[in-house]
Amino acid sequence: MITDWPYEFPGAYWMDEQEEQAVLDVLRNGSPFRYYGLREPKYVNAYEDAARKFYSVGHALAVSSGTGALASAVAALGVGPGSEVVLPAFMWVATAGAVVRANAIPVLCEVDDSLTMDPADIERKITPRTKLIIPVHMAGAPCDMAAVMDVANRHGIPVLEDAAQCNGGSFCGRKLGTIGVMGIFSLQLNKNMTSGEGGLVITDDDSLAERAFAAHDMGLIRVKGRLAPPRQENYMWGDGRRMTELSGALAYIQLKKLPVILDNMRRSRDRIKGLVEGTPGLRFRRLTDLEGSTGTFVILILESGEKALAATAKMKEGGLHNVFRIAEYGLHIYYNITPLVRKVPLSPSGNPWNLEANRMSFYDYGKGACPRSDDLFARSVLVPVPSRLTPEQEEKAAEVIRASV
Repeated sequence: MITDWPYEFPGAYWMDEQEEQAVLDVLRNGSPFRYYGLREPKYVNAYEDAARKFYSVGHALAVSSGTGALASAVAALGVGPGSEVVLPAFMWVATAGAVVRANAIPVLCEVDDSLTMDPADIERKITPRTKLIIPVHMAGAPCDMAAVMDVANRHGIPVLEDAAQCNGGSFCGRKLGTIGVMGIFSLQLNKNMTSGEGGLVITDDDSLAERAFAAHDMGLIRVKGRLAPPRQENYMWGDGRRMTELSGALAYIQLKKLPVILDNMRRSRDRIKGLVEGTPGLRFRRLTDLEGSTGTFVILILESGEKALAATAKMKEGGLHNVFRIAEYGLHIYYNITPLVRKVPLSPSGNPWNLEANRMSFYDYGKGACPRSDDLFARSVLVPVPSRLTPEQEEKAAEVIRASV
């Protein structure tokens, strides 16, 4: 029995006087808005500068949430009526939501034993209407981006990486978010680094950067903090998703700590896995890049759904209170997203589902739409790896896992 298992809020455990002083600085300056105030704001700009260096990209745009980052990127990429967007069965509701809110149609793709997008199934889901592929680096693990990009490049389809759950991860030495044409991150409390709420869009494409900026603000760009016209082709409708200086202060400090946070989670993940490896009837999800994964979770794959359900219950009884059988993992599973399954429209007119431009795009989102994924979800158990575990906590967690499967 483990009695002191922490919740999975990676960045929050590393907050100290550095974040405190940065937030106090914003308040004392009287400048909580990122572009102007009683004194010159600085933290969102500093976070964006640091992010450009950290990810080695030309453009980094801080926004108010990961959902806002997705919406800004999808808008920048020109997704709209008549567009189909391929995304995995294991995601977060915001990924599908960004597509639907653009009046486009999500197309579900199976996941493989990495619990990320199956590149072979992407190929099967492409139609003449496919305008975007969104691989989601789920639960701290990168997709097989070499295979994803091979499919995308052969068909001339852009790729937007959703790295909300794998911030700081990489694939074959390249930072996640930099392999596709655009990448997004979330800074919500559950993520590897946090500002409570917040997001980031990155790209090396100048035009996409300008379009994402216009979409996240007031449809225009800014020069010295004041609204200014973009290039003629990059006018957009904006949604006011600007990051505040308070969030920027936290994000700026947390980005500096991200490598240490990840090192701690990877060490704990590897130690727990080493302690339970060889347990009969148990295997781990496949990692496409061990060094590039962020260590946020251990995912156990059992022989049957019944065994996974029983093991989850025993782990909870043993003190691992925040484990899930993936099939019950809320809005991360396509068939648990009721507005998607029921095709809830954006307005009484029925859009996007009944738009003439989308009449050829008719898909089912109920359970059974991705049967291979459903089987994996039923047999897989997700064990969060908090970012500041002691050796004793790691050992007790391993004991509980071994006794439960």
